Amino acid sequence: MISLLRGLVREKEPTRLVIDCQGIGFELTVPLSTSRRLAEVGTEVEVAVESCFTREGLRLYGFLDKEEREVFRLLTSVKGIGPKAGLNLLSRFAPKEVLQIVAERKIDVIRTVPGIGPKKADNILKQLEGASPTAGSASPLLADAEAALVSLGLTRREARDRLACVQATGDMSLQELLRLALAARA
Repeated sequence: MISLLRGLVREKEPTRLVIDCQGIGFELTVPLSTSRRLAEVGTEVEVAVESCFTREGLRLYGFLDKEEREVFRLLTSVKGIGPKAGLNLLSRFAPKEVLQIVAERKIDVIRTVPGIGPKKADNILKQLEGASPTAGSASPLLADAEAALVSLGLTRREARDRLACVQATGDMSLQELLRLALAARA
């Protein structure tokens, strides 16, 4: 999978970008927010990339930072929300704003985004409830533990519920916290 590209900007349109990496031109679809912040044609840029396989083939989506890419991944993990809707949300709102809108359950705000109707907006709120990668984590240790539990197959909500059952202390190691969380029944 392609995760990062560094090269010269050869073509730049509002939602399309071509980066020349050592003579190979990669076409990326980008949110408007990324396009606005990118340098002009002929300058070097580094872009975080999300690769998606569709019926038409491989599509690359580019972002100026990893936070944007992570929120894009989070959004496209929702059933019925594809890359286009994810890009539309990130074109309208910063990644932190998207997470805050979801956390505050502002369905009306989500519905203002092109391509997202009431049903899709409701799906986003239901499936991402409590899914902010950083929200609700009181410490880096809890954030790391939550990420580890999710990588083991738990949903973010299940991971947070299990971590809430554990009495974490300041001197506890990540391994200890994970062992207790996995043993806990939420």
